[in-house]
Amino acid sequence: MEKEDKKFSGNQPDLFQQLEGRQAALYDDNAPDLDIEFEFIGAVKYAIREAKKHGVSRDRIVDRMNQCLPTDKHITKRQLDSWTANSKEYHKFPAEYLPAFVWAVRGVISAIEVLTRALGLHVIDETEYLATELGKTVTRKAALAVQERILKTKLGTG
Repeated sequence: MEKEDKKFSGNQPDLFQQLEGRQAALYDDNAPDLDIEFEFIGAVKYAIREAKKHGVSRDRIVDRMNQCLPTDKHITKRQLDSWTANSKEYHKFPAEYLPAFVWAVRGVISAIEVLTRALGLHVIDETEYLATELGKTVTRKAALAVQERILKTKLGTG
């Protein structure tokens, strides 16, 4: 019956071991190149252009962001412009505003993808997440079925 067990596991890498390996890489001492300044600003500008294609101006982006933010965190179009200007050396886009920005530009996640990709991670939407969870569930179910078959055979009931 061990042959059957090996047949199931085969030479396929264990998904959970791969994920653990990626996680461990985040904690090693070899510092990755995380200089993403221009790529990040480019992604923010891209999101703004995409929003504009759908009728959402910079003024409207700011209005939408302010709908999401506490009143003491009110931002202006001038701030948004300074965050996306190449000439503004010390005006960086604050990370705390990123979720409101993504919502304001109607879900264009290019800026978030730049951040996650720099760390070797990926953003997936809800459908992809559910498909992944379904795949994990099917895999666990198949492994349990194999285990059940082996146990039944050993007990002489299968």
